[in-house]
Amino acid sequence: MPAFRVLVTGGNGFLGPFVVAALQRRGAEAVTVARSGGDVRIDLTQAGPRRELLAAIAPSAVLHLAARSRLAECEQDPAAARAVNARLSGELAAEFGNRLLYVSTDLVFDGRAAPYGEHAAPGPLSVYGSSKAEGEELVRAHGGRIVRLPLLFGAGKAGLGASGMLRARLAAQQPVPLFPNEYRTPLHAADAATALAQLLPLFDGPRLVHLPGPERVSRWEFGLRFCRLHGLPAALLQPVECSDPMRPRDVSLAGSWQAPRDLEAMLRDA
Repeated sequence: MPAFRVLVTGGNGFLGPFVVAALQRRGAEAVTVARSGGDVRIDLTQAGPRRELLAAIAPSAVLHLAARSRLAECEQDPAAARAVNARLSGELAAEFGNRLLYVSTDLVFDGRAAPYGEHAAPGPLSVYGSSKAEGEELVRAHGGRIVRLPLLFGAGKAGLGASGMLRARLAAQQPVPLFPNEYRTPLHAADAATALAQLLPLFDGPRLVHLPGPERVSRWEFGLRFCRLHGLPAALLQPVECSDPMRPRDVSLAGSWQAPRDLEAMLRDA
């Protein structure tokens, strides 16, 4: 019986290794692609090379993690953000339909009506958020499936993820400004990856799923709790009110999926 082969786009990012491990635990074969790193290096926005790659790999399903996600970079180059976050997502959905699982973000919301359930209407404030919301629309139009993730953390690639950023800054003895007025539902990347691996083969499953973390916390509270659990110098954390109009104040997610661990257990593992 042929293996369930999964093409993982953006597989060299923070979430990618967690996803590959989760897929392999379920007996799937994961092939990671990215512009740099991964099993295959390719710019997926180039249609010709992409078609050749897809024909060669013949994946059973596609887990689309690839994104331009830095808010400032997206604002500086909206066309590049939309090329990856929107247009590429729609083209992959046109090719794979419900065999595509598109990973989106809580930042498609404006932060004024949290908690956001799966039927809430997007209202993005940033180019990043709007490009991901546009990607959702295109994926939905071609029968693809969508999973929205919150702020992710975990012991992954150095300096990446919410906890990795904290560790890197604190190790350098740098002050870390954190927002006491920005609320998220943070989730450990390992738990997110396990859920994605479970959802991916459910081709006739739900079209849109939220994966909220177990608690609504501010970025400031998240940092304090992380430092206290790991004996890190919390004195370097600085509460700084967010006034950035591109950053929604509360994008807490809600949904039928329940996190398997509490936040403290996740933080201890980060």
